[in-house]
Amino acid sequence: MKVTRMVIILILLLLFPTAAAWAGPWQDYRRAGELEAGDPATAESLYRNAAAAFEAGGDLLNAGLAWQKIFRLCDRQGKLGEAGAAYVKEVALFQQAGKPDWAWEDTARGESLKSMLRLFIPVPDPGRITLAKFEPAAGVYLGLYEERGPAGNYYNRVKDLYGRQHALYLGYGHIYGPGNFVLPRDTMEKARQVPGAGLVLALEPNGGLGDLREEDLTAIARELAAVKIPVFLRFASEMNMEGTNAWHGDPAAYVSWFRRAATIMRREAPNVAMVWNPFDIVQPEGVKAAALQYYPGDEYVDWVGVNFYSDYYLSGRADQPGAGLDPLQRLDYWYRIFAGSKPLMVGEFGIAHTVLSPGRADVSRWAAFNIRKFYRTLPLLYPRVKAVVYFDLNESDPLYTQAKVSDYRLDDNPEVLAAYREAIAGPHYLEQVGQEAPGTYRELEDHMAIRGAVTLGAAVKLYDPFISRVEYYLNGELLGSPTSPPYQLTIDFDRLPGEGSLVVKAYDSQGREAVSRTFTIYGSAVPVAIFTLGQKSYSSNGQVQEMDVAPLLENGRTYVPLRYLALALGVPEAGIGWDPASQTVTLSSGGHILKFYPGRAEMERDGRRETLDVAPLNRYDRVFLPARYVAEALGYRVTWSPARQQLLVTRE
Repeated sequence: MKVTRMVIILILLLLFPTAAAWAGPWQDYRRAGELEAGDPATAESLYRNAAAAFEAGGDLLNAGLAWQKIFRLCDRQGKLGEAGAAYVKEVALFQQAGKPDWAWEDTARGESLKSMLRLFIPVPDPGRITLAKFEPAAGVYLGLYEERGPAGNYYNRVKDLYGRQHALYLGYGHIYGPGNFVLPRDTMEKARQVPGAGLVLALEPNGGLGDLREEDLTAIARELAAVKIPVFLRFASEMNMEGTNAWHGDPAAYVSWFRRAATIMRREAPNVAMVWNPFDIVQPEGVKAAALQYYPGDEYVDWVGVNFYSDYYLSGRADQPGAGLDPLQRLDYWYRIFAGSKPLMVGEFGIAHTVLSPGRADVSRWAAFNIRKFYRTLPLLYPRVKAVVYFDLNESDPLYTQAKVSDYRLDDNPEVLAAYREAIAGPHYLEQVGQEAPGTYRELEDHMAIRGAVTLGAAVKLYDPFISRVEYYLNGELLGSPTSPPYQLTIDFDRLPGEGSLVVKAYDSQGREAVSRTFTIYGSAVPVAIFTLGQKSYSSNGQVQEMDVAPLLENGRTYVPLRYLALALGVPEAGIGWDPASQTVTLSSGGHILKFYPGRAEMERDGRRETLDVAPLNRYDRVFLPARYVAEALGYRVTWSPARQQLLVTRE
């Protein structure tokens, strides 16, 4: 009887955790709540304990709530990098728990605090992709909504205004009911007059999907065919925006009509490419995914577009700051979903330089920085984004009937205009449909072998809207610190023998290191000499030579026996001299005379004294010195391989 009772108790304990088993996380959670106001650091620590216990026990929802508390406390304490990491964890847990919208309140702030650093290298070939209709193999079509802009009457003025002609012009068409449709015929005609230009037509069924007729779509298709220029048809775009259009709410009907429109266009207007074009809402990705129920299928879609705007305040609300939201990150979700099968288009895009609501504020510096960053970094991060249409509009325009939040114009602000002209000046941006850029980019991977001089570029996002610089270190040597996106630096990897360490650091606007990454890279230089720490042999031109002493480590520096280093670099035996009276080492080679003095942080090169940062050492009756001083004086270069603990000497 006792045995049976014990078995039952054990089974119940296994199936139903006791209150004591959960006392730890809940006790920490409740105690943290009591301490939040007065002791946020301790509260954060307790929430971390609770989060770990909840997650270990499979309670993902409460783990997400604990991480939500951690995110807000880190933000409050100014630990912005940690806040960004906490937000990422919060979103992931809510997503796994089936409650992605529970992170919605934190999305704007959380996304603005996430940090990211990725490196890219140029490549001449975009790789094997099946190109869609009008898709360039490489490059991005420049596009404009210019109906209300300074070139609205004559699109051929665009090049004078912005320094580059634009390949695409956006116009709006409307279907108000059966037999009642209006096309932007003025925009169509002006685009037709620009050599190589195409039209982006946002065709909106304002009367609702129920009032659409195939005969009306056929008439529209025939009119578009008559224009005889490439047309990118955004049929019923922003379908995922509840309450803003008449074609939201019935995914099945939407898909049916998109497919019918695509079928009609392909039959009647071969110059039309179909664009499925949602709006990117500032919400967790699990919420964005609701748009996919409106996707008509790859067979009916040529391009995928996405619309978004960068506002200093979201929806004109001061309690919803948008300044930290990197416009590039608005593409992340859509790119991951579709880039493998479709080219992408930024169907509408603008960065506000003036806040119209709430209040009125000039944010030109922020706008200019983000315009440069967006256009210059886009080709690195998203090589299959092939078109960007800038929405050149002031929302205070009386003809603009939606919320009057921002001024996105390019031409009225000198700082913004200069930024746009500079940002689109590169060859990756295309002025005509059918053009192609000379190459594209691929992401740098750890343990990658690189040959020749390569221009690296960095895609960087920080908790700070402004980035002061990005530093590049190769084997500990600072090579450069560019200050403007995409923070490009040319590095000659033919000077790197074998394995090397590439470290890249990004700094915020206050000059504080915010994020860094380390890559192991393999260069193509062939070393003329290799010295290994602690080994009494070295390699000279591929031949193993013996030494009577080994390189040593002292005060964090690697010292090489000077005599053997000199021999490895071609200094003849007769050119190596030691004067015990003056304690001087003399090296004579190739018309150069070098003198070193153990214990003195100086050298003499061809009669000129130079200061060293360390002094030569006298150990084991041998003079030791960091190899760089001798090598560089004789026309060589030294690199250090941390993994192999080796000094490698190559020719300059």
